[in-house]
Amino acid sequence: MSKETENIVAEEVKKEETSSQESNQDNSDTAEDPNKVVLLGTISYNNEKEYEEWLSKMDVNQAVFVLIASANFAQAKGAYSLSESELISSAIRSIKKSSTPPQEKEK
Repeated sequence: MSKETENIVAEEVKKEETSSQESNQDNSDTAEDPNKVVLLGTISYNNEKEYEEWLSKMDVNQAVFVLIASANFAQAKGAYSLSESELISSAIRSIKKSSTPPQEKEK
């Protein structure tokens, strides 16, 4: 095996290990509290009452977050075609760009 190939394989193994560790960390959060529910990989709650309260008080920024999280979650599951992914990604970038307050110019 050439040195270049060995380096590529080593990088891929490292990426796989990092991904596996991150996945284990995600699972450990739920393992610590078996009643904790995680939706779309990012939104969590401990009981139905807490969830219902959050839903009833959801503001526009939280709603946008939920929509972006759902698009990212579905994409990770392979739900979209390449063209659909491109469209959704562009829309998310536009939302993020327009919702980020402009940086003040430094003097």
